[in-house]
Amino acid sequence: MDSKQIINYRQFAWLTASLLTGGGLVNIQHDLVRVARMDAWFTYIIPSIYGIAIGFMFYKLSQRFPGKNLFDITKITLGKGFGTLCNLLLIFHLWLLLIRDVRSFTKFMGTILLPNTPEEIALMMLILLIMYFGRTSIEVIARVNDIFFPFFALTIIFLPLMLSNELDKSLVEPVLAGDMISVWYGNLLTLGWYGDVLIMGAFLHTLGQLRLVRSAIRHGVILSSLFLGIFLLMEVLVFGPVITDNLIYPNYNLVQQIHITDFLDRMDLLILSIWAPILFCKDILIYMALLTGIASLVKQRDYSTINTPVGLFVLMTSLLAFKNTTEVFSFSNYSSTVIVLCYQPLLLILLVLFARRFPKLQQAAGEQQKAGPANGGADPPEGGQSKGKAAEDSGGSGAANQTKHSSGGSGSRGSQRSYHGWSRTSNLLLLIGLIAVGTGLWGSEYHSMIGVGCSFVYGACMILAVISSYMELVQARQQ
Repeated sequence: MDSKQIINYRQFAWLTASLLTGGGLVNIQHDLVRVARMDAWFTYIIPSIYGIAIGFMFYKLSQRFPGKNLFDITKITLGKGFGTLCNLLLIFHLWLLLIRDVRSFTKFMGTILLPNTPEEIALMMLILLIMYFGRTSIEVIARVNDIFFPFFALTIIFLPLMLSNELDKSLVEPVLAGDMISVWYGNLLTLGWYGDVLIMGAFLHTLGQLRLVRSAIRHGVILSSLFLGIFLLMEVLVFGPVITDNLIYPNYNLVQQIHITDFLDRMDLLILSIWAPILFCKDILIYMALLTGIASLVKQRDYSTINTPVGLFVLMTSLLAFKNTTEVFSFSNYSSTVIVLCYQPLLLILLVLFARRFPKLQQAAGEQQKAGPANGGADPPEGGQSKGKAAEDSGGSGAANQTKHSSGGSGSRGSQRSYHGWSRTSNLLLLIGLIAVGTGLWGSEYHSMIGVGCSFVYGACMILAVISSYMELVQARQQ
């Protein structure tokens, strides 16, 4: 495994999206419909804001600790003793997430595809796959995710079209006519799954530009909310809230309803072959974050030496943790929010506050470069050219260089203004979507068209937020 791992902004954003959609596809959707009924597809707006807040805090931490992951930052910021205790808490949470997800997937496989295969065998095969990728780096899993995520996104985008002959809009009406408390509870349940964004903190050192950390997480979170919202909306439009409530895996039953002529009436196996790698990518990502956290305790970057014992430990503990499917679903859907809210917000706030004692290293580097020419015999910064060499290469064209520098500076300022503009647009669209949900829940009691109009505003805001967050990510890369 290379000591230095680098992935690009698109890979980081898509890994974030796979992290959130991978778990949300299997476990929680029927519980969301049970709580929020036909308004369940509005239960992703508050968790989206929480995930974006985590990305913003990661950006603030990366400004002062570039090239460090969350475990290194915790130890530096909070001290060796208390920081190690916090890292142990993070590692314990990652272990809980991993045994939750691997058992959830093996239960899904045993119920739907391999009912005659012992669960222990399916679990062992999944752990062996995870251990195989544990010998590599995040660059490998990022490339694998690059292959399957576009197909995964296309299947979700075309899902309404493929199910057009099965949709019944009366099943979702009246829109936003439910109880505001129920929709709030649905958002709280989803918040526990969006707390998984903290896993990306173990890979902060893989991005070279600081702004890309915030923009990539924002784009991944908003993209996941749009995809999961489409899934829930399709489930309610096809099955209705009562049937969806009683299905164990409504997403799989949904794709079973796809019938494209008589020759393509079993699209579920084809679509499942695209979804399964996304679920694998999530489990592997959690496992790599767990290995990174354990390796940070012994102060080393190479975690391949602890891959085998940690994998076997996860295998044994995941087998002993749950007795049946009911315990897996109860732990996954109802304890995740409690675990996340118990420590995550407080830990992130403490990290950001204590990190203010340290200077922003990016600004310090800029000041050093500015002071370089004034230091008569000082060496130039690494990777740069000496003053004499620059003058020799320029061939005396000082005016041309000054003009080029001025145009480059104006272009950089224009790109920065464009970046902030797209960022504010994304924030505004999410705020409008949140206000639309609240207004619809309040106003549909007096007139049903208020709820319908607010639902269209919410859907338009989520689609536009995906576009604006992508443009923000592109502008952040160009700066």
